Amino acid sequence: MPFHLVISDIDGTILTSRRLLTQITIETISRLYHEKGIRFALASGRGLAGIKPTAEALGIPVFILPCNGAEIYDEAQKLISRKTLVYEDALRMKKAVHAFNPQIETIVYAGTDWVADQMTDIVKGECNVIPTAPVLGDFETVVPKDTPILKVISIGTPETTSALAEYLRPLFPQYDFYKSQNYILESTAKGANKADGLAFLCRHCQIDVSKTIAIGDGYNDLDMLHFAGLGIAMGNAHDEVKAKADQTTLSNDENGAARALEKIFY
Repeated sequence: MPFHLVISDIDGTILTSRRLLTQITIETISRLYHEKGIRFALASGRGLAGIKPTAEALGIPVFILPCNGAEIYDEAQKLISRKTLVYEDALRMKKAVHAFNPQIETIVYAGTDWVADQMTDIVKGECNVIPTAPVLGDFETVVPKDTPILKVISIGTPETTSALAEYLRPLFPQYDFYKSQNYILESTAKGANKADGLAFLCRHCQIDVSKTIAIGDGYNDLDMLHFAGLGIAMGNAHDEVKAKADQTTLSNDENGAARALEKIFY
């Protein structure tokens, strides 16, 4: 069965554990685009600014799905879809998280910025992943009310974030809550996930989902891997992710994504 679209996660998937994009990966994706006409999409929990450097390094037009699909940009980087939280709900959610457990930190993705209360060790850790500096300060002070709120993430432990999800769901039934990592809870608009993003791209490009490939390693890739025509889990993926995928490739430090695509198309 021929495939027409590949959608891939970034961290832990096409980037190595040192967050590098290897020449092998670049060349493989470029060959598929130029020789086979395969279109590509990058879907990540990162915001747009965090994805752009990787997209540009690939050297081909790509669809970009920041914040797990809360936004979708076409191959010319034009915004074609956006699903947001209500500003006041994001503020109430932050307060609810703090009331539930003040040890859990929240970060809000607002417009092109990511916003934290202060520079903590957790925020410093996020700075190693996100190429833009955070906006620091009180949410109501530093985020204008007309700013699109893409997601709220709550960072704690596997146990505290699982309990937090159960606490928040009845308080905010209009939103989705799911883990991206076992210690990170994502709070998003309904349908702001990678599977719904892939479904949107299929409609936009008039491609049947059976002709798509999804590659990922994290919990926030589960729905995408299950939904795509072929779901490929990285060798470094969580066991739960591997169990939902159709096949497993090598790890991200072994160019697993590129090797899987080479095997399929060549």
